[in-house]
Amino acid sequence: MKTILCMLVFSTMAFSQGGTAPRFELFGGASYLPSDSMDFPRENSFGFQTNVTGNINRWFGITGDFGGQYGKGPTSVYEYFVGPRFTKRLSRSSVFFNVLIGSAAGHTNRPGFSDQELAFGGGGGFDFQISRRISIRPLQVDYIGSFVDILEDNLRFGSGIVFTFGGK
Repeated sequence: MKTILCMLVFSTMAFSQGGTAPRFELFGGASYLPSDSMDFPRENSFGFQTNVTGNINRWFGITGDFGGQYGKGPTSVYEYFVGPRFTKRLSRSSVFFNVLIGSAAGHTNRPGFSDQELAFGGGGGFDFQISRRISIRPLQVDYIGSFVDILEDNLRFGSGIVFTFGGK
C-alpha cells in the first residue's frame, strides 16, 4: 500500500512541473495520408488537419480533431474524432498522446467505394513554443483504423501551428 501511495505522489509531482497549461489549444496545419493496396482507389493524399483541445488540467484534456485529404481520381477522405489527450509539458515544449474515436468518410467517383463508417485512432506529437501564445508542431502522427473502403489502416502525418488561449 505504501508503495502505491508513493508512486501516486511522485507521479503527480512529475506531472505538476513546468507551469500551468493553456485553457485551449487550437492546431491547424497540413497533413499527409499515405495509401497501400487496401485503400484502392485512393492514392497518397495531401490535405489539412485541425484540432482543438480543452485542457482540464496541465496533463489531461479533451480533443476534437478534423482532417481532410484529397487525391487523384477525384478521391477525398474526411476524419472526425474526439478523445482524451495526455500531455507532458516542459518549459518550452510539450509531448502529447491521444486516443480518438469518431467517424471517417471516403468519397470517390467510382461506384461502391464511397461510404462513412466508425473510425478510431491514436497517436501523438510534440510542440515547440516560439512565443507565449504560439507553438510549432513539427510532427503529429496518428494511426487511423476504419471500416471505410478507401481508408482502412493508415498513418496520418501532420504539422503546423498551435495557438493557445487562457492560462499560462
